[in-house]
Amino acid sequence: MTGDKLVYAGTVEALFLKALENRLTPACRLRLREAGLDLEQKLTPTYTLEQWKQFLRIAADHIYAGMPAEAAYYSLGERFIDGYFSTLFGRALLGMARLLGPRRALTQARLCFRTSTNCSEVRIVERGPSEVEFWLTDIGADQPTFVAGALARAAELSGGQRVAVVPEGFDGQSATYHVRWSEQADSAVSPELAARGTAAGQASTRPPA
Repeated sequence: MTGDKLVYAGTVEALFLKALENRLTPACRLRLREAGLDLEQKLTPTYTLEQWKQFLRIAADHIYAGMPAEAAYYSLGERFIDGYFSTLFGRALLGMARLLGPRRALTQARLCFRTSTNCSEVRIVERGPSEVEFWLTDIGADQPTFVAGALARAAELSGGQRVAVVPEGFDGQSATYHVRWSEQADSAVSPELAARGTAAGQASTRPPA
């Protein structure tokens, strides 16, 4: 498998065993098993990136049936972060993130991506006290809103308010994300950015649990 793009078992565990376990129907589990993910067995150390993308497609189709793909993937990204932070390693990171606050926590996000896959390189540029720009070499999903949802949820969990994440320049593999937030509950992000974020990922809408 040398040179293959791989997703590590911890990534699969976070989404499918932690975040989505109670929402996976027998039909969904069957489709996942046919795609190479048997949740009744011990996870393998790695899965190919294409397998992971197929797992996401199946989850989006079954759990968020009827929703636009962009919104479904955004919600999967949010739930991935919830699951990631419920793992042993993730809980330690969450404690640090809450102490660091959104800006410093987001600039450390490359650690999360590096422990999730072997193919996601990250560049982060701080644009201001409450705004950063992310660039990822491979977002690992069909829709850029998956990572947008993950970044938004990470910012929220580390103390950010009124978070807006706008994906731009997606070429089927890499993408740039502009993340902006407020650290005060009564402060507002740019109306233009908030509107763009909602249009891109329906950031303010979550499907019922």
